[in-house]
Amino acid sequence: MMPPCCTICRASSTDHDYESFTLVYFRPIAPPLEHEGHPENALWFCKDHVRYTVGKTDMSAILAMVHIRAAIRRHTQSVWPLTSIP
Repeated sequence: MMPPCCTICRASSTDHDYESFTLVYFRPIAPPLEHEGHPENALWFCKDHVRYTVGKTDMSAILAMVHIRAAIRRHTQSVWPLTSIP
């Protein structure tokens, strides 16, 4: 599993304590592979950005990120293009 690093702001466990992060699981787009590692449908979010994931876990991670970034843009001055994918 990858160590915590916010998908939005790139805050990591070196910047904050481990409890400041939440691993959010989105709808898988492929059957799970039988190997160890980070799940393709799981993304880390810091405590400031995890609220944007509410109601989006039924989407794929890619589609959810488009919606999450759009929501963040509506609330803040964003520097990310809406079409960029993490």
